[in-house]
Amino acid sequence: MATALQNRIVGSVILIALAVIILPELLDGKPQQQREQFETMPLQPEVEVTAQEVKTIPAEEEFTPVQTPAETVEVTAVNAPTVSASAAEQLPPPDREPTDVSLAEPGWTIQLGVFSNPESVERLIATLTAKGYPAYSEKIQRNGRELTKLMVGPGLVQSELEAQLPALKKLTQLNGEVIRFEP
Repeated sequence: MATALQNRIVGSVILIALAVIILPELLDGKPQQQREQFETMPLQPEVEVTAQEVKTIPAEEEFTPVQTPAETVEVTAVNAPTVSASAAEQLPPPDREPTDVSLAEPGWTIQLGVFSNPESVERLIATLTAKGYPAYSEKIQRNGRELTKLMVGPGLVQSELEAQLPALKKLTQLNGEVIRFEP
């Protein structure tokens, strides 16, 4: 029979063998696989494409701006600005060069003021059109009164109209504002 020393040596060898084989498996856990995170891209929706007609710019009488400015100055016959003949002759007509702008976008127009006296608006329109500016008027109702807006434009490029503001101020003494215009 085996001696006690032999039994202890065999037991120790078995325990060491188990520790070498099983212990690393227990401490490491399950092996993990590296997975890349990604999202699926949605399919392109099917869209029906239709041709659209090119819109023409209406005559000057048909212009209507989309929005009105928050602050408007009401000018009456008493405080309506007058245009001196010398100031009107000194200003060159506005430049009209073609630009690369999409006709699908809404345009811009200049609102010079809102007047209660339509005669002063007509005088200003005559002066502005004589200098080459496309001026027109528009009637509006505000607080039960009929007022007349003095408009110049429209144009497709906002910066071109903003460049005309100093010349218009010199000509009419009115602070204009560039606003959206959609026919």
